[in-house]
Amino acid sequence: MNVAAVLMEILHSSGVRYLFGNPGTTELPFLDALPDSALEYVLGLQEATAVAAADGYAQASGHLGVVNVHVAPGLANSLSILHNAARAKSPLVVTAGQQDTRFLMHEPILAGDLARMAEPFTKWSHEIRRPEDAPVALRRALKVALTPPTGPVFLSMPMDLMGPAIDDTGAPSPAIAAKSRPEPAALLHAAELLAGASNPIIIAGDGVARAHAVDELTALAELLGARVHGEPVYRRTSFPGNHALWRGGLFPSPAGVRRALEECDALLIVGANVFTWFLHTEGTPFPRGLRVVQIDDDPWEIGRSYPVALGIAADPKAALAELTDALRARLTQAEKTAAAARVGKIGAARGDMMKRVSDAARSEAERVPIGQAHLMHTLASLLPADAIVVDESATSLPFVLRYMPFATPGSFYGSKTGTLGWGMGAAIGVQLGSPGRKVVATIGDGSVMYAPQALWTAAHYRLAITYVVPNNSSYAILKSGMLSLDLASAKRGIYPGMDLVSPEIDYAGLARSLGVRAERVEKPGELRDVLAACLAGPGPSLVDVAIDRGFKPML
Repeated sequence: MNVAAVLMEILHSSGVRYLFGNPGTTELPFLDALPDSALEYVLGLQEATAVAAADGYAQASGHLGVVNVHVAPGLANSLSILHNAARAKSPLVVTAGQQDTRFLMHEPILAGDLARMAEPFTKWSHEIRRPEDAPVALRRALKVALTPPTGPVFLSMPMDLMGPAIDDTGAPSPAIAAKSRPEPAALLHAAELLAGASNPIIIAGDGVARAHAVDELTALAELLGARVHGEPVYRRTSFPGNHALWRGGLFPSPAGVRRALEECDALLIVGANVFTWFLHTEGTPFPRGLRVVQIDDDPWEIGRSYPVALGIAADPKAALAELTDALRARLTQAEKTAAAARVGKIGAARGDMMKRVSDAARSEAERVPIGQAHLMHTLASLLPADAIVVDESATSLPFVLRYMPFATPGSFYGSKTGTLGWGMGAAIGVQLGSPGRKVVATIGDGSVMYAPQALWTAAHYRLAITYVVPNNSSYAILKSGMLSLDLASAKRGIYPGMDLVSPEIDYAGLARSLGVRAERVEKPGELRDVLAACLAGPGPSLVDVAIDRGFKPML
């Protein structure tokens, strides 16, 4: 076989089903081997869409996402999404064709230092230099992407190196048993630090979801009687959103986290980035003297910015299960009784909070323009129990997090960096990675315009995705940011470049032009029926909802 055929066989034998991509001239020798590879090509009409789809697939399926883009400009189009994949620790292999090596010295059109371009956002970035190196490089890329801490890798594949015949079986990348168990002594120490706490708190990071450790974390939280928060920028379902102990994500500022931890006397952090902030503010998140235990499969994350009493570098699923056993053996009957009482007390407080949230949405039932609380409350009431929400709604995100149940693992995915243009394509990959589950993408009107090409891909592959667009005809989150920063223009009511008007965008017309069913909703009384009809449809749909254009400071 020639190099391209061998590479395709390695991908197939390694369990790769989909090759996401946007083709170009330098990719043609590689793609020539695709028809005989048993891989299914998923076409995105712009590179960022293709990479986002591969990222969404990797996160939702737990399998490797593989995407092929076009030389330097195509890779450049991909970098914002690759940045997001790096922060999300998605197992992703990004490849790009490179110009013929025989004249790279002469700086041909479209060429560039691809490996160097991708390096800041990857675990490993490499350009193949000899035909016989290509299989070695691809197997290494697959291994590195899938080895905890997982993350994206990049391979540059010069077009002239894809054609020569080589002697290789096309065998898969090596299977690596890379999940590490915690040290027994460390677990006993962790149990000592957590046992006997009168107000324990757990911070669940996206790493819990990546490790498929939601059940283990739930069992530990119930045993400990601990309130559970998501990390400040949580974008996966790492704890059941309808559980009595769940209190939502922490506010992304040191003062906000500190307020939540004010009465905490023992803190367990699992699989979290500690911490991702939104804007700079003074202060530290941990009260003085707080006992902090941190578990992560990435040693870099442990104590990275703030000191901890104990760090355990291990697979979160195994560590949580064994820590639960250690705590169960150590807790006294009085401590177990106190923990059960805390579960009841925290659950009652949550019940009161959820009633207020529900009442707030009902109070908007007749408001025109439509309120965000009413929109998300209505949408949540229509979703099946195992529905998946992919979010890039920006201003509406707090309402998505507040009203969607997110009760089952894998029911929520969001942009880890706030990268606009990720959600439209990511919904495609999430749908392909979650066959049989309904996918709803809540996408802000400004975000839609970063990657509207994704609608064509959804239509072409007949994917049952409903895109719900809370439309305030502006970059309202930036207006909120200007108010938060106390900027002079905001005080004068001037927000430069932040209004999407004159003309306003016809999102329904745009979606229909790309083959997607689309509806516009302006009256709250029409909302439920339109959403229900689009959710029930067999293919993709878009619902453009005219929402309240008001905004408030973020802080």
